[in-house]
Amino acid sequence: MVRLDPDVGRAMAWGVREKLLKPGGDDGYLWHALLAAAFGDLAPKPFRLVEQNGHRPAYLLGYANATEDELRRRAAEFCDPTIACALRVSSLAVKRMPDSFIAGRRLWFELRVRPVVRQTRNGDRRRKREIDVFLHQTRARPDARKLSRDAVYTAWLASHFVKGGAALDMIRIVWLRRSAITRRGRARTVQVHGEKGGGPDACFEGALTVTDPNAFEAMLARGVGRHRAFGFGMLLLKPMPQ
Repeated sequence: MVRLDPDVGRAMAWGVREKLLKPGGDDGYLWHALLAAAFGDLAPKPFRLVEQNGHRPAYLLGYANATEDELRRRAAEFCDPTIACALRVSSLAVKRMPDSFIAGRRLWFELRVRPVVRQTRNGDRRRKREIDVFLHQTRARPDARKLSRDAVYTAWLASHFVKGGAALDMIRIVWLRRSAITRRGRARTVQVHGEKGGGPDACFEGALTVTDPNAFEAMLARGVGRHRAFGFGMLLLKPMPQ
């Protein structure tokens, strides 16, 4: 796990100069671009910008398959000084994650994700769009009025956890908002994608039980859901609260 304490003002100024920030878009592409420019193929992924909370400034967390020396060497050799200052590469801190988590261990988690599914446009498999999994369910099921957003999101996350070697024991929505996504398109121009108002941007917390240590380790390294390279899907773990 890595941590950086960026200079958010300098990061935003760099994003404006490079035309990476668009009205109505999120800043995930900006942080993705900064990390990639600083560390290349060693850049942390998934990662998360933990937003400012009161007097505590925002900071970046991520999982990387590299040592602190390797990350510092890459930045020292190739990183532009402006980017190094924006990320405050000098603040880099790294810790080694456990080699494995034993089956049956219960852990508290926090996770920022986009609870979406992909569907074809007018039956054309070559054209797909993302849609809120709750909206998808309400449109697809005749008993849609009986559905709750919490229940749909819980089932969505539980299915991802099952594939990732964990059982979802409980879940709480910390916050739910809508945000559009900024990405570089086929023409290599940065654009805002998604329906008007954006898609679901959710933070969950809760408890899980490890069922398959190897699959769970792979899920930690890979992340959960879509847009894992752009600030979503990083599974943060804590001891179970007393």
